[in-house]
Amino acid sequence: MRGYLPTVDRTAPGEARGLALIVVSTLAYGVLPILGKIAYADGVAPLPLLAWRYLIAALLIALLLRGPQTPLRDRLRLWGIGSVFVLNSIAYFRALQAVPASVVALLLYSYPVMVTLLAALAGLERLTARSLLAAAAAFGGCALTAVGARPGAPVSTSGIAWALTAAFVYASYIVLSGRFGTGVPARVLALHLAQASAVVCTGLALAGPGMALPPSPRAWLTVAAIGVVPTVVASITFLAGMTLVGPTRASVLASLEVIVTLGLAFVLLGERLSAWQWAGALLILGAVAWQNLGTLRALAARRRAPAPPGRRVRDRTSLGAR
Repeated sequence: MRGYLPTVDRTAPGEARGLALIVVSTLAYGVLPILGKIAYADGVAPLPLLAWRYLIAALLIALLLRGPQTPLRDRLRLWGIGSVFVLNSIAYFRALQAVPASVVALLLYSYPVMVTLLAALAGLERLTARSLLAAAAAFGGCALTAVGARPGAPVSTSGIAWALTAAFVYASYIVLSGRFGTGVPARVLALHLAQASAVVCTGLALAGPGMALPPSPRAWLTVAAIGVVPTVVASITFLAGMTLVGPTRASVLASLEVIVTLGLAFVLLGERLSAWQWAGALLILGAVAWQNLGTLRALAARRRAPAPPGRRVRDRTSLGAR
């Protein structure tokens, strides 16, 4: 889960360590759809999988959290944000049931462009021609990814709908977090997201398929791995790295998560994209990169400017979570 941290370490050793932590986080997040597919192959249903994922995450993050208790009013607000966030996870894992992991990863990654459009509608950011063109390119990429399946391997319409729903809900969650979660310590936000997600998913699981997992040892290990690796480990390393290099640079490097998922899906699951789907992938990733070109240039110019010795620079950019 990605959250908010206030300071950036501009020393060379700090940057090197921060980049290494972001790489670890990217690798950890990238295995999520692969582990999800393995869990499904072992007979695990989405709702009990999500319930156990967030119960494990909430317990481990609570054990790692230090500091004074958050006031109840703030906790209620964070739980409200978490109740929106969990819808993204449900849609994401529903999509994994129906379409290849590589396709889900590509469609989900249209969310940065959706964030720009929603932030403009909410009055948080100004809508520019660059943003509109990036949105058009990203959605064009989504269309190519959805309809460009290889002959004989059609992509499920419901799976595509779930993946795009996950992207939209994720974008909505980030916009809500930007308005109502600014300044909240990252681990505090992550804990409340995990707690809200655990409550919602556990309730849905108990009302439906139940919490029981298949007796296969691999099923239990896979679910435990999802709770630890792409949830707790990924969030902690991302947040620690973001402290050292800043959210903007962290988000750019984290975009490699899509490449990690595509590579693992090819090697471990035998998934292959068609030529049209590769074209869609390039459109989506290109749209995200082009959308952030101005921010990257400004960041590069700022980093070329000398900073006073020992000064730590504020960075108010925010990131969401998955």
